[in-house]
Amino acid sequence: MSTTTPTTKCPFPALGECNYGSWADDMEAYLKSLDLWDVTDDPTAAPLPVDAANPTMEQRKEVQDWEKCKGWASGQIWLAVEDGQNVHVKDVKNNPAKMWLKLKEVHVQRKPGMHFNAYDALLGLHKLEGESLTSLMARVDKAMQDIHVLHPKDFTIDSLNNDLTSMALICALPSEYNNFISSLLLLDSLDLSKLQSAFESPELQRQRQHTQPQ
Repeated sequence: MSTTTPTTKCPFPALGECNYGSWADDMEAYLKSLDLWDVTDDPTAAPLPVDAANPTMEQRKEVQDWEKCKGWASGQIWLAVEDGQNVHVKDVKNNPAKMWLKLKEVHVQRKPGMHFNAYDALLGLHKLEGESLTSLMARVDKAMQDIHVLHPKDFTIDSLNNDLTSMALICALPSEYNNFISSLLLLDSLDLSKLQSAFESPELQRQRQHTQPQ
């Protein structure tokens, strides 16, 4: 297989906590430009000699080229993630397909914390000094991509309204509720009704404490 040997790190932001959606699109395009996407996306396409015990010279070269491309793809993925993300793929860093699936598994969990961080990143964007409006629009678009990847297939306007209401409630809490917020964001799911129920629990506890006889 013909490939373009990569010589530099990827020309886009590395994978962090909140940009998986845009990173995955950029990384896929980058690997395709280097002819390294097949070894990442479809490991079943690996060349298999008809007689594995006695491969021809041509078949042996095809296998060697495939393994070389796997090494290049693995290296590019490793260099395209922040230091804090390498821990997720350290055990599979010689296999680009497994690296790709592991990063997707880690980042596309659709847990409350992932949603909150993605929305927070979007709504926290500000125009940088000297930044063009075109560049600002591009950053907003990338932030929206990171939110879209977390949406389930049946996501609706009502779902969006619930997400925004939930986020407004969480953002309104002062720092003394940080432990409470952390516990909310670790739940498997957090629709508005669950959030409202969770809000009632600490409120009821405080009311009981105030009404208990001294």
